[in-house]
Amino acid sequence: MTRGRVPLVWVVASHRLLRNPSGHTQLYTVMDEAGHRTVLNMGLQPVCYPRVLPQQLEALLAGVDGILLGGSDTNVHPRHFGEAPARPGFQFDEERDALAQSLIRLGIASRIPVLGFCRGSHDFNVAMGGSLHQWLRDDPRFLKHWEDEDETLDETYVERHFVTCTPGGELERIAQMGRFPVSSLHSQGVKVLGRDLVAEAQADDGLVEAFRWHDASQFAWGFQFHPEWGWRWHPAYGRIMDAFVRACWENLGRRGRFANPPYAETTAS
Repeated sequence: MTRGRVPLVWVVASHRLLRNPSGHTQLYTVMDEAGHRTVLNMGLQPVCYPRVLPQQLEALLAGVDGILLGGSDTNVHPRHFGEAPARPGFQFDEERDALAQSLIRLGIASRIPVLGFCRGSHDFNVAMGGSLHQWLRDDPRFLKHWEDEDETLDETYVERHFVTCTPGGELERIAQMGRFPVSSLHSQGVKVLGRDLVAEAQADDGLVEAFRWHDASQFAWGFQFHPEWGWRWHPAYGRIMDAFVRACWENLGRRGRFANPPYAETTAS
């Protein structure tokens, strides 16, 4: 495929200290596996530009058609919303913070489709001036949103609770249902929603599980759950990912690189 025919999706990198086979800890730059594989399987091309200098950001962004911010074991540093870490032992990724927040704001201003899930939704909310609950596990008001340590990978992404869409909202329209079960493996979540963001779904405990940029004509969404997992069989997940794919093809067309985008929805309507 040529560059003129396939949308490029910038998958934001994470930076992690990982132990190698020799037992030494090294810093690695990693790319969200489930997110970039899903993008690839749906006909788009993931790309990754880690540690971009501020003066290069706009030029690199001009060459992509979508932005995807996936999950990570790290947290957005709470200094970005005016708080100190609530407990010792939190893992932060301030290199991702610096890139992701600038990238999101510039992507919104440039009308480039943005999709964030789990930590990526936290990046999005904080970039817009919002804040986060730093540790849901200590607050009895909330359902169990997190995984157990002894779970397998498939068990980790199992549906743990339901979300209810805002009646008549954009997510209800996209998902074609008002309530559905979702995966949930997070200990943080939206506390105060950022400027110009609109809540589109909540868990039964009131925690915001999906939100969007206020201009519904622009695809820019944050999901606390993981639509990239199970998108082939979960109807709501599939429709969410289809909407992102469609937005990326439409963005490609608007930029004059392909007049008639050859996408097709991958789930039944």
